[in-house]
Amino acid sequence: MRMITGAALALGLLLPADADAQRRSHTNRYNAYSFAPYGGAFMDAYDVEADGSNLGGLVGFRAGYQESPRFNLHLNLGYAHTDDVAARPTGIDEPVYDNQWVLLTAGGDFALVPGNTSISIGTDLGVGWRRTRADQPPVGTTVNELRWTAHEVVAPALILRHHFTPRAGIYASVQDYIFDVLDGTAQHSPAITVGLTLR
Repeated sequence: MRMITGAALALGLLLPADADAQRRSHTNRYNAYSFAPYGGAFMDAYDVEADGSNLGGLVGFRAGYQESPRFNLHLNLGYAHTDDVAARPTGIDEPVYDNQWVLLTAGGDFALVPGNTSISIGTDLGVGWRRTRADQPPVGTTVNELRWTAHEVVAPALILRHHFTPRAGIYASVQDYIFDVLDGTAQHSPAITVGLTLR
């Protein structure tokens, strides 16, 4: 009886300490800050070429902070490039124009389904700077490049994440970059991206 009482007393003293040690160990391994490079496709709403294609590339990274298991804050910097965006005459010596975008947004997302594999909805607000430049100017001539123009942007998103470890995972997102909302001439540019999450 004394052995059983002693064992129960030892377990009662050791189990809380062991649980606390595991909790502190997990906290030490867990980093709330993340860095997430990504790449994907961007449908440029400002492509007015009559070729039926407005698809470009998008690369960038997100710096994030996990406020809670369900809520993330992040800062996003992206670069998009779309070829052959401007309507042009049929002359073979006419230039071909491309769009370049620099996207700077900040926002947050909320996990509808939390866990190692999660589904989140989010929204970013920010600015997109666009420049249309001559990619193939006529030989022997100089074509003036347009300056960068700023467009306010709202970007709602649906995000799927999967963490392999507390420090690394992958994610995919579908976003709609909505430009010029305040002007009443909203332009929708959907984007699909995939990337890594590193903590």
